[in-house]
Amino acid sequence: MTGSNGRQTRGLFRWFQREPQPVASADDPEQRQLKAQVEALRISHAAAREQMLRLDEVKSDFITIASHELRTPLAQIRGCTDVLDALYEADALDGEELGAMIVNIRKASERMEELIAAMLDVSQLDVDAMDLHFTPITLESAMRLAIEPLTEAMRQRKIGLSARGLKGLPGVNADMQRLVQALRNVLVNAVKYTPDGGKIDISAVEQAHEGNPDEAKIHITIADTGVGIQPEHLELIFHKFFRGHDPSLHSTGSYKFMGAGPGLGLTIAKGVIEGHGGEIWAESSGYDAQAFPGSAFHILLPLHPPAQKNRIDLKTQTAG
Repeated sequence: MTGSNGRQTRGLFRWFQREPQPVASADDPEQRQLKAQVEALRISHAAAREQMLRLDEVKSDFITIASHELRTPLAQIRGCTDVLDALYEADALDGEELGAMIVNIRKASERMEELIAAMLDVSQLDVDAMDLHFTPITLESAMRLAIEPLTEAMRQRKIGLSARGLKGLPGVNADMQRLVQALRNVLVNAVKYTPDGGKIDISAVEQAHEGNPDEAKIHITIADTGVGIQPEHLELIFHKFFRGHDPSLHSTGSYKFMGAGPGLGLTIAKGVIEGHGGEIWAESSGYDAQAFPGSAFHILLPLHPPAQKNRIDLKTQTAG
């Protein structure tokens, strides 16, 4: 039965006839855009999942490396004390032997102190609790202090070091101790991954700001002729505990080729540089332990860092 409005009725039910809707073509721009967005999300999710898995491996690697880093100096201290105890019991303490034991104990304890200090620094960065004490300094003096502890190791390994553009740069407001620490950590990374006989080049140039001279920056580059970095690791190397190669190949020694610590140096460097309102990033064509493509670390350091809650201006405090 058909009602007056053209709708078909059957008993108590009414049936409505709808006009057929056009089906979207596969060539429709909106469909293509939607498919592209879905594919991009899928790729992004897969990359994020792979990175999370990699970071989980990094944490496991850290336990292996940190335990090794701690056990080695502990074993040295224990061994030296055992020898000293035996010599004391035998009433055979010799001044020369005693001096050597003291040196070994001091080195081992300093290594443990460095590792613990690095862990504490990272924990401060995690909760944004690292105070920076700013005062006028020169980049040349900061770089000199950063290089000084590494000169003997570079001499022994015949690693050449050159520095350009540091003289004549304008002064910067910075935390001298922390900036030296950050620069040294980047230099230590270059020393570790540069083979004996390689080269490290340091350069710096001022980047003026046309609109506002107070926003000028110094661009520092630390380049090496080392093993390089895989492209997918260029950001991960700044994550805490990250190691760019197999931790089983870990070599004891602060400055040995391919030697490594717990993987905190670049994390601390990044935190300190960013605490100064700056940036740090790495460039490399890839990793090759035979061809040595090298890598370059870039640091942008503002002459006048922005005001922030963890900034303590020593000049202002002194004047007050």
